[in-house]
Amino acid sequence: MATSDSSTLPSHKRLVQEGYDKMAAEYTAWALTGSHTRMQYVAKALEQLPRAAQSTILEVGCGAGAPVLEHLVRKVSHVFANDISSTQLNLARERCPGKTTFLSGDMATLEIAPGTLDVVMGFYSILHLPRDEQPAMIGLIHGWLKEGGLLVMNLGTEDQEELRGKFFGQEMYWSTFSAEKSKQMIRDAGFELLEAEVKTGEDLDASDPDHGISFLWILAKKSTGP
Repeated sequence: MATSDSSTLPSHKRLVQEGYDKMAAEYTAWALTGSHTRMQYVAKALEQLPRAAQSTILEVGCGAGAPVLEHLVRKVSHVFANDISSTQLNLARERCPGKTTFLSGDMATLEIAPGTLDVVMGFYSILHLPRDEQPAMIGLIHGWLKEGGLLVMNLGTEDQEELRGKFFGQEMYWSTFSAEKSKQMIRDAGFELLEAEVKTGEDLDASDPDHGISFLWILAKKSTGP
């Protein structure tokens, strides 16, 4: 399994880990009130599952378990929950003690048996990986999923190898492709795009960290054909 030992992480990943450790309370409060789109995509994924109650789901970048993980544990058989921040993951353990296996550390180093997951979800998380690691991450997810399994996620839309700035008062790192490049990356990994749309947080209060920022929202299915 992955480890959250800061000393083994590259500096940009350590920045993400330490930032989310420090902002845990503020970020969780925001997550509980923001991004209705995230929960809409959770619902879309569960609707696609013929037997949702018997499903196994992985959430990469689960944070403190709010709002996605606490919803999933009421709906599915088992959830794997990963986060690079040990502080966030400890909060998730308190919030969602049942039907969950917690996996700490860098999502890119997770060890999941191939073909065992029905859905992988990654909200506001995969965009923290350097973009040259993102195709490999999507490839890993493809391998973990069962045939016809689902990938649900959001990514940025700016074609920027490195973005740094303050997020809830902490230094943070993001790395993103354009929306078109991200969609092609997902197709190249062997997924069929069921939904792909760009939404902008213009309806949010100006003080919200997502105000005016565009995200690409994805619902994709592991292709069953050549």
